[in-house]
Amino acid sequence: MAKSSWILGEYLNDMISTLTVIGTRPEMIKLAPVLTVLRQNSRFKNKLCVTRQHTDLLDPFLVNLGIPVDYHFENHGSQTLHRSAARILEQFDPIFLESKPDLMIVQGDTTTAFIASLAAYYACVPVAHVEAGLRTGNLYSPWPEEAHRSLIARLATYSFAPTLQAKNALISEGISPDKIWVVGNTSIDAIRMARKSVIKKPKLEKMIVVTVHRRENQGKPLTEICQALRELIEKFSTLKIKFLMHPNPCIQNSAIQYLANLKNIDLIKPLDHPSFIDLLEQSEFIITDSGGVQEEASFLGKPVLIVRNTTERAEGIFAGTARLVGTNSESIITVCKELLQNPNVLTAMSRIHYPYGDGYSAERIVSILLDKLSHG
Repeated sequence: MAKSSWILGEYLNDMISTLTVIGTRPEMIKLAPVLTVLRQNSRFKNKLCVTRQHTDLLDPFLVNLGIPVDYHFENHGSQTLHRSAARILEQFDPIFLESKPDLMIVQGDTTTAFIASLAAYYACVPVAHVEAGLRTGNLYSPWPEEAHRSLIARLATYSFAPTLQAKNALISEGISPDKIWVVGNTSIDAIRMARKSVIKKPKLEKMIVVTVHRRENQGKPLTEICQALRELIEKFSTLKIKFLMHPNPCIQNSAIQYLANLKNIDLIKPLDHPSFIDLLEQSEFIITDSGGVQEEASFLGKPVLIVRNTTERAEGIFAGTARLVGTNSESIITVCKELLQNPNVLTAMSRIHYPYGDGYSAERIVSILLDKLSHG
């Protein structure tokens, strides 16, 4: 009995304790593959913390995945960035005292990812940053995400860059190459997981998908985007537009004001990830301001029109499968008409390519962490 207890004690002491922090639905989608691989490895004891930066979008996803949550933060509804950041930060104290993690894992550039990294730094806990090194070079575009991810890079011990371009951006900022690994993006892993539960359907109509959520696109930019969509369905009578409704009231109110009750435009509530991927696969092309959708589209071979003035994912633009079109309605209409009227242009942009990974990034990340943490 004594020997068995000693062996068990040695095994438990050899466990690697990790704390994964998630606040939004995109973080959950991109970290789900990492959580899955962690659960399959007996060396890791992972706990999941949900800050509830998003609630309506995130909660159903957690239920569908069946991933247990160890720590739920309180949510006080819509708040300013200042209050949201303060609320998240102050709730980490008791978690670090109880869980004593060897490592914190964060993803992307949200308020949750940045504040969690700051809390880990205050507690002297190393940080692993998934999707590190994305940059536009403009501190206010996207805002506040560009600042968040730049600051996380300074706090992270392990930076998992999706592409060589992202790695080079980190090195140019003074981050040691010894702290950077190019592993691809876990968004592609998530597509691979989602496809297992979806039966691919044939195209039944000419349809484009639209997603808009960024702060800088609220107000006049979103009005311009909506005006472009209205003109498109007037010019192309058989065209269908699926507009994904973000829960942000500013986005919803504008979409309802300008697009509701139009014959060929459907305002759709947020979908589960497999259904969303299926919708993208049914589309001719995608109009979006989402970075994650840019990644997914490249893997699915769908052209992307980016309604922003900058992007931190330039690989699609270099490959010719994505275009920056801004938010001016005339610019959007011009490019959409080109794709809808010229099959050769649409075909040229519909090329499947894999700049963001092959769907096995999570395995690489966990393998690297196991190697590094096992050796102190």
